[in-house]
Amino acid sequence: MLDAIRSRDDDRGVALTAVLGIGVIVMILAATMVGLSTSGATKSASDRDYANAMAAAYAGLADYQSRVNADNTYATKYGDSGQPFSTGNTFPNRTGDNAAFTTWVAVPDSTGAGGSTFYRYAVDNSIYGQQGIVRVQVTGKAGNTTRTLVANVKPDGFSNYLYWTDYESGDPDITGEDCSNVYQNATFSNSPGGGKSACSRIQFQDGDTLNGPIRSNDVMLICGGTFKNTVQSAVGTTDYGCSPKRTPSYQYYSGYAPETVGSYTPPSTISAGRDRMYTDDTAITTTTPGTGCLYTGPTQITFLGNGKMTVRSPLTLKTNLQKSGPNYGSEPTKCGAIADLQGAGATLSTSLLANNLVYVQDEPASAGSGSSTNPNYYWSKYTTRNAPSACMKSPSVTDNGLGFPYTGPISGYSGTYSESVPRNAQGDPVPFSTAYGCSNGDLFVSGKVDASITLSAENYVYITGDLQYVANRAASTVLGIVGQEAVMVWNPMYFSGASAYAFLADNRTVAGAILSNQGTFTVQNYAYGGGRGTLTVNGSIAQRYRGAVGKGANGYLKAYGYDTSLASYTPPFFPQPVVTTYKVTSQIEVKPAYDGGGSPR
Repeated sequence: MLDAIRSRDDDRGVALTAVLGIGVIVMILAATMVGLSTSGATKSASDRDYANAMAAAYAGLADYQSRVNADNTYATKYGDSGQPFSTGNTFPNRTGDNAAFTTWVAVPDSTGAGGSTFYRYAVDNSIYGQQGIVRVQVTGKAGNTTRTLVANVKPDGFSNYLYWTDYESGDPDITGEDCSNVYQNATFSNSPGGGKSACSRIQFQDGDTLNGPIRSNDVMLICGGTFKNTVQSAVGTTDYGCSPKRTPSYQYYSGYAPETVGSYTPPSTISAGRDRMYTDDTAITTTTPGTGCLYTGPTQITFLGNGKMTVRSPLTLKTNLQKSGPNYGSEPTKCGAIADLQGAGATLSTSLLANNLVYVQDEPASAGSGSSTNPNYYWSKYTTRNAPSACMKSPSVTDNGLGFPYTGPISGYSGTYSESVPRNAQGDPVPFSTAYGCSNGDLFVSGKVDASITLSAENYVYITGDLQYVANRAASTVLGIVGQEAVMVWNPMYFSGASAYAFLADNRTVAGAILSNQGTFTVQNYAYGGGRGTLTVNGSIAQRYRGAVGKGANGYLKAYGYDTSLASYTPPFFPQPVVTTYKVTSQIEVKPAYDGGGSPR
């Protein structure tokens, strides 16, 4: 029996078992490969939707940017206050014909037809007035995937440039030249007509270093110099007539050359700032900063760097206005008590004026009547006999109520001296009634700034000492300095025969965004008194006419640098070009604001 059993003990059936085993393994591998392939396809589609959703968001941002560039008032007029991101905003024109404010809009494909990705957006313009920024929340959708970014969109204004001018020639009212300004060509052959010669071009030359973007509406005469950022002109640049002629250094990038761009037009007046002073205008009073502070006639502001500032304004009667009687004005505490303003000075909190405007107006020509009543006509209340500051209305008073013209010591000499009548570059005197007129809206400012604020004067701004930010200031703390007729570095002189003696120590530092929409940024008496050291500007300079700060061996050397904070933050209620373009200054991705169905998250 054992032999019989052993005779049948072979390998029959083993092959079948092996085949079945291998088959099972192959089936498992195939199933795994199918699973992996399906998973990969799902993952690939998910990745594609994720990327396309952000691309759609960028398309929506570009759409909004094109709309504000086509209509510079679009940001203040159009939107949907019902969207969570726009809560508290007011849009007088509502959404207009723009469906993207309320629903998904298809991104056009290559043929212009609606594609398979979508966008929608909401805007927040609550800080547009103070900082010139509109915040845009844009959500893109691809499939059921949504992604959201928030961007700051800001107009390309004057403070975006270290140096901006309308004309590359001087202001005849300041220089004393007998000429007229005209936009020039490369050979300076344009004539202003009217029997006047064209005002002299002011050139860039070796030794000039500009560390920031510069732009002009006029042809730039470049005879040398170092330019570390963009150089843009509506006309171009030239070296025609340079003597000596040097090769300028353009260092923005290797091979960079000056660019030709469109022109910007400065506003004809800064009076829109004064319009913010009405306490019975709900469009002003319902905003976060509310009304600013209005001062009349010569006004002196000194920033103390400790959250305080002092203000003297002898002719001010009301620091806010009203459109109806009986008083047509008021005196809010934040702007100072009238008795203090007319006396030794009022001490104010800079935090109460943060992101707001201080406006210095000329004394009104009359008191007016009815709806045109002006409460700051000084001489409707006082006469030269009983006025706290009679200024130059009285022959016996020789200053503007603030101590200008100046009397004081001169370094190296004993005794005190009185400031002589200023002189322009042609040697002609500038009467005190012009330089420091009692009824002029002149601002005299210095100190250390610790709040974002704009100072606007209808006549001159005099920078009477160093004007700087406090240490470790926030990037959003930016100062605006607006002098409609001129912004001047105060540089008083005592003239004795052919000699001029300076009252102030050498060197001056100025920080902030400087603008003179109808005049220039310059130095008083810049052609006299010998070298005054270095004028350091950390900020931006914008002016209708190009201003000089020295002549020959007199005046200041320039050290100008752009404050990059101004690229992101505009000083509050700072004047803008009549027509401008809008740029995206920052953007960041945030949690999706809507789901694929359009419901807020």
